[in-house]
Amino acid sequence: MRWTLGALVELTISTVDYAPGDLYDQVPLRVKLLRQLAGPDRPDYWLGELAQPIRWVSESEGYFEISHVVLAARWQGTRIGRGARSLPVGIAYVTDPSLLTDDRLEFGKCRYVAIGIADDTTSGGQPSPLKSILQGTVARLFGTGSPR
Repeated sequence: MRWTLGALVELTISTVDYAPGDLYDQVPLRVKLLRQLAGPDRPDYWLGELAQPIRWVSESEGYFEISHVVLAARWQGTRIGRGARSLPVGIAYVTDPSLLTDDRLEFGKCRYVAIGIADDTTSGGQPSPLKSILQGTVARLFGTGSPR
């Protein structure tokens, strides 16, 4: 079953981590959500089209221009969609264009590349500024946060 959000929803991925070196210089990424895809492990992946294609240089496979991505919310209980603010997402490049018309996600047709932080910027809004990223247990370990 294909789920769409009806009206266009655009996410802006303002930062990435654990990413290929060439991706850091290409953020922010604007992604138009096209439709939801069920995968072999969960039902809530999203196929998205990049506003501007990005380049990817794979050491083993060469140079690619990427126009579509697959996104997944990283934390249980969170979801991609309207109103998302500072949402951690997994990002995979679509490497086989036949995925664009498939009804289900096949991992062999995309390549997981990074973790990103996404915001709903559909109505021209701006991504949330990242602040207080170290909080809770991690902050206490580094001595940068208030104890709870």
